[in-house]
Amino acid sequence: MDTETDCIQRHPGLPEACGLTTAEAAAIMAASVGATGTHVGSDAEEYDDSHNANLPDWKRRCIRLYGDCQTKDWIRKKRCFACFEDCTGQHEWPLDQCRPKGGR
Repeated sequence: MDTETDCIQRHPGLPEACGLTTAEAAAIMAASVGATGTHVGSDAEEYDDSHNANLPDWKRRCIRLYGDCQTKDWIRKKRCFACFEDCTGQHEWPLDQCRPKGGR
């Protein structure tokens, strides 16, 4: 486990204690869930993001798609985190920049 993930887990709900914004911490944790194998499948129903229940649906979707982008074989024109940042700004994932192979 990397130091950012470790810090986030030691300070739940306080991402600023790790020098991160809430969105950055959520994205890191979403990616770590996928990397550790606890993210089962690509369907939203299978991904347990109940820890993000206080976030708006669009942000939960951005976090889930960021994790998928990081851990699955996606077609990317730019880094997954750049797509995540676009998503948090536009409230919609930029499928023209980061998308699953074979469409959605």
